[in-house]
Amino acid sequence: MKRFKYIFGKLKNNFLAIFKLFLVIAGGCFSFLSIGLLFFDWNDLCINDTKPRIWLLIGTLLSSIVASAFVILCKKTKKIWAKGNNKVFAMYGDIFKIGFKNKKEESKIVVIQVNDTFETIVEESSETIKNPLVSPNTNHGKWINRFCKEENITPEELNERIQANLELNGYKPKVIYTKTEKPRGNLKSYELGTTAIIDGSNNTKYYLVAISKFDKSNNAHALRKDIRESLESLISFYVSKGQSDEIFIPLFGTGNSRSQLTHKQSFKLMKTTILTSDSIITGKINLVVYDKDKDKVSIFE
Repeated sequence: MKRFKYIFGKLKNNFLAIFKLFLVIAGGCFSFLSIGLLFFDWNDLCINDTKPRIWLLIGTLLSSIVASAFVILCKKTKKIWAKGNNKVFAMYGDIFKIGFKNKKEESKIVVIQVNDTFETIVEESSETIKNPLVSPNTNHGKWINRFCKEENITPEELNERIQANLELNGYKPKVIYTKTEKPRGNLKSYELGTTAIIDGSNNTKYYLVAISKFDKSNNAHALRKDIRESLESLISFYVSKGQSDEIFIPLFGTGNSRSQLTHKQSFKLMKTTILTSDSIITGKINLVVYDKDKDKVSIFE
């Protein structure tokens, strides 16, 4: 039943794209048939009765719709903007597989969304810890655990790298908390959109971009305007620092940031924001929808 719901969700979300392609394929088939009938008639094709012609019509329509659904559901990328060598794509993929591939590839940039204090302490919710600094279920938490394992470093060492890079890039904290205000974790809070660069293996650079901020209860929040402004800052940072390396950006605000964005809303917001920056874009930008979220959002919208 779960598998059926997933497939139905994919078909539902991609209905418009499937229907448009169906019109193209069916139109092509009927055009080809019409051209054939300029040289041959139905009798030459041994189709003398109405019934076979009806079956031919139905078969063509069914084949076209099946082919359209197959192509759309199997297709993983869509170009949404291009100007010379500068391009923007929407794609299905896994941001971690892209970043942690074992084979050598061209230089690439993978974006990980973090909070405004760039925490590296990953912890489970418990009776003593009601609001974890970084949940292991978020992209932020998953990345920290995997990166530290891959690089054979501790979270504390990763934190030192992040703080050093923020200082190197000239970022100044917006707020510096006291231990009373924030007993655990980093005390320096940065503007949303602040980005730290961390070098990884396999020619990968990670851009850690702050998209959410803590409130007094230690809950991370990100409003729609915060996500839009953070993405605008990220694009500007990428243009100035990215050296035209290909960049992969996951959807923002669909996890624990309490922005209450659906996958469709996040995709639409981020796509619009990126295209609004088309006058400054250099390189290749990929907006990545997680593979297993095909039933939640269509990249062909």
